[in-house]
Amino acid sequence: MSTQVKIGDRTFSCVKLSEANFKDIAAVYVILCVEKGGSWTVLDVGQSGEVGTRINSHDRQSCWESNCTNKNIWVCVYPMPSSQYSKDDRTQFESFLRKKYNPPCGER
Repeated sequence: MSTQVKIGDRTFSCVKLSEANFKDIAAVYVILCVEKGGSWTVLDVGQSGEVGTRINSHDRQSCWESNCTNKNIWVCVYPMPSSQYSKDDRTQFESFLRKKYNPPCGER
């Protein structure tokens, strides 16, 4: 069961990283560190044409873990299907979120 979280100006579907089982869809994803009180910090932002495969074998997972001491890491996905959005659209949205939240992991 996913939790809806407003990130930037869009609503994302979020689940714990340990429970993530996304289909391979085109999407922008945000990695969050969630505190006990429910507040969160953006750890990483990315985009993929196959988000399920990307999350399951992500090369920056060690960065997420080192920047989230309580290890309560969540994955949030905003679908951007190829039938409606281009890769450039996904990349632009990813850049917008990176500038807004300045995550510690990934390309700046």
